[in-house]
Amino acid sequence: MSSKQQIITHKNSCETLGAIICSTCGKTYKSKAKLDLHIKTHVSPKVFNCASCEKVFVTNKQLTSHMKTHTKERPYMCEICNKSYKRKYELTGHKKVHTGTKNHVCDICGYATMYKAYLEIHQRRHFSEFRFKCHLCGKGFYTNFELQAHSNVHTGEKPHQCDICGKAFLYKANLLTHQRTNHPDMQKDAKRFQCETCGKNFPYKKNLLSHLGSHTGETQFLCDVCGKSLTNSRSLKLHRRLHTGEKPCICTVCGKAFTKSFTLKVHQLTHTGQKPHSCDICGKSFTQRSTLVVHKRYHTGQRPYHCQICNKGFVSKTLLNTHQRSHDKSYFFSL
Repeated sequence: MSSKQQIITHKNSCETLGAIICSTCGKTYKSKAKLDLHIKTHVSPKVFNCASCEKVFVTNKQLTSHMKTHTKERPYMCEICNKSYKRKYELTGHKKVHTGTKNHVCDICGYATMYKAYLEIHQRRHFSEFRFKCHLCGKGFYTNFELQAHSNVHTGEKPHQCDICGKAFLYKANLLTHQRTNHPDMQKDAKRFQCETCGKNFPYKKNLLSHLGSHTGETQFLCDVCGKSLTNSRSLKLHRRLHTGEKPCICTVCGKAFTKSFTLKVHQLTHTGQKPHSCDICGKSFTQRSTLVVHKRYHTGQRPYHCQICNKGFVSKTLLNTHQRSHDKSYFFSL
């Protein structure tokens, strides 16, 4: 059958379904407006060139929209918070933050979200097999982001550090829980756009959408030593120090070196004797706020960490880990 006959046959089937077909190439569209735009690719050259970057566009409307990236013009403003955007669809997406509207709903389990990208990530869990597997333990994950987060379990790396007390965590979600519990004042400055997958906050929607690439595996910050992917250049720089042993932050008093400036600042308190964090119950002082938080649990009786074997409670994760090793020993001796 000739290509012309194929187009005619295809056109008849599409007309039955209510689709609109291009008579030149057979491509189908849901609306006439989209078809008209497509037809221009056949009948006219792409003559709309950007004078700044030489990018080519099919229509003048597309060129006009693109030019805003050079002029930094933001004509679309939110009447609620006065935030402005270059394109109308960006403003439309932003308004959902104020209304709380979640139009994108999973037709399998009912999960709802404001953004289509989140729904696509979520639906992979229904339809996809594990695309990424840990080469050490064989555990499977849906996204590269989840695999990279899991790999820290094997390396012992805790990349998410509290910028107030210095406590580090394996997962971002654990850091956020810690900050809500121990540093509630931070919530007053909470940023507007939060990732529903990992809880990370961003000041602008464009930052959030860019961040989504870390969940889909589309990240460009790769460690050339171990292949681990990081979400930004700063995280990659700090990670590489684990391989090189580089410790550029040096104490001027004793010469001890550290990988991070924050760790150096905490260390320097041991020389000055300064203990800025004091217990309002007994008056005891500490160099780190995280130590004070643990100390206060002795007063309040709070034991947030429980052994899964005997249910005994502890004031810190370190004490729990030490305790659990006693169960491990008794287990091996019983074999």
